[in-house]
Amino acid sequence: MYGSARELFGAAMEAARDAERISRQLEALDEGSDGLTAGDFEPRVRRTSDPGRMASMVARRIEQRARLEERQDEDYRLIDRACELLYGPDNHGGLYSLVGWPADAIYHHYLALRTWEEVGRIMAYHPRYVKERVAWAMDLADANGEMWTRLGQGMAEA
Repeated sequence: MYGSARELFGAAMEAARDAERISRQLEALDEGSDGLTAGDFEPRVRRTSDPGRMASMVARRIEQRARLEERQDEDYRLIDRACELLYGPDNHGGLYSLVGWPADAIYHHYLALRTWEEVGRIMAYHPRYVKERVAWAMDLADANGEMWTRLGQGMAEA
C-alpha cells in the first residue's frame, strides 16, 4: 500500500493530525450534549408537537459519534503500523534496533506531531542533523523492506 517509509510516515502523520481533530470533535459533541434539554430540540414557536424530534436529534448525534470513532480507529491502526515499524512487535526490534535515536526522532516528528526544532531539542542535536539522520533511517528501512525492518533485522546488522 505504501511504496516507501516516507509515504507510510507521511500518511501516519496525517492520521495523527486527523485523530487529534476527531478527539476535539468528540469532546465538543460531549460538551454540547451536557446541557441538552427537551426544549433544545423544540422549535422556538411551537405550532404542533413533534414527539420524534428529540429522538431524531439524539440518533443523529449517536451516528455522528460512531462515524468519528470509526475514522479515529482507522487512524490509530495506521499509527500502530508505523510504531511497529519503528519499534517492532511488542517493542522488540524495529528500526530503533537498527539505527537507534533516529527512530525516536521519526516518532516525535511524524507521530507526536512535533516540529523539527522541537525534535532537535529533544534529541539534543541541530534540527538539520536530525532531519539528515531521519532521511538516512528511512532509506535504510526502504532498503531492508518493511518486514525485516519491523523485526529489527537486515542490512544494518551486517
